Amino acid sequence: MKSLAFLLLSSVLAGSMAAPALAQTPTTAPATKATPPKNFDTLGWLAGTRYIDRNGTKSYETWTGPSGGYVSGAVASASGGGLAEFFVIGPNDQGVYGLKVANTNKGLTNWSFRPITVLEKGKIKFADGTGSFSIEATPDGGIHNIATKIENGKETQTGEWFWLPVK
Repeated sequence: MKSLAFLLLSSVLAGSMAAPALAQTPTTAPATKATPPKNFDTLGWLAGTRYIDRNGTKSYETWTGPSGGYVSGAVASASGGGLAEFFVIGPNDQGVYGLKVANTNKGLTNWSFRPITVLEKGKIKFADGTGSFSIEATPDGGIHNIATKIENGKETQTGEWFWLPVK
């Protein structure tokens, strides 16, 4: 009888100790790190700070060089009431490399993503079914951006910027 009571008590204690461990939320294995696309390491030409002067109002854009499979950037603009915009060139949750963008007009919560479609020395382009955004090096060390949108199957340019190097 003593051994039966001991066995029952041991089972209850073991069960009460194991229950919290069993109730833990299962963790998933960490996702495999995405491999940067070919020529990703050549994006060092993006690194630096550049500006645009529109009627005496300067806006600044800064990019890092590639590090750990990522490039990041930001824009600070005083035009149109002010804007801050943040960029990340890197993988999305599915491991697809592209451009993620958020800005203060959207409260920095609505990140958009476009995959890389062109990556060559001095040029990178991101595009999807809604439009595109390209960045090209200019001979003076600046960068040239073109944005487009696609509506009703037609692509139209929505913006163009020539950023000059800060000296």
